[in-house]
Amino acid sequence: MNPARFFCLFVLFIFLAGPVHVQAVNEHPESATPASQNTSVENNISKDITQLIVGTWEMAPNKRASKGSITFDKNGTYEMHEQLQDGTGVGTKGQYILNSTVTPATIDLCLEKCGKPGSEWTTRFAIIRVLPDGKLEIYTSPDDKHPSAFSDDTSGERTMILTRAKE
Repeated sequence: MNPARFFCLFVLFIFLAGPVHVQAVNEHPESATPASQNTSVENNISKDITQLIVGTWEMAPNKRASKGSITFDKNGTYEMHEQLQDGTGVGTKGQYILNSTVTPATIDLCLEKCGKPGSEWTTRFAIIRVLPDGKLEIYTSPDDKHPSAFSDDTSGERTMILTRAKE
């Protein structure tokens, strides 16, 4: 197809398709949110959870731990302390990687440094969300894949319900 014929067909397509789009927007204006506004909202949500998790959080008791805390810092590191149900204490620290551009948001809690050889064996792959009451829920996976959904059992050993610690 020569360039002149292609251009004519393109102009004809735009001419015919334009009124259809305008008609759809006029009939359903709520669906006509500018792309830049959608992107801004998504970026704010992503930015909010990234900033929101920074600080110290207290763990609600679950089937694994009777109490605990986790501290996230703005440099991408965490430190977690748990008192297990049998009374022993355990502590872990390392890097975390938060991906809030996917739904549900994912978080990798790596022992020491993420991405080093063998870290896939010592990383907790999890999903994270902010609950309506401002608490965080982290649901970890038993394997090297992120869970696709949260568990209905919020007291399960792989679920952490976190409340911001009072300073």
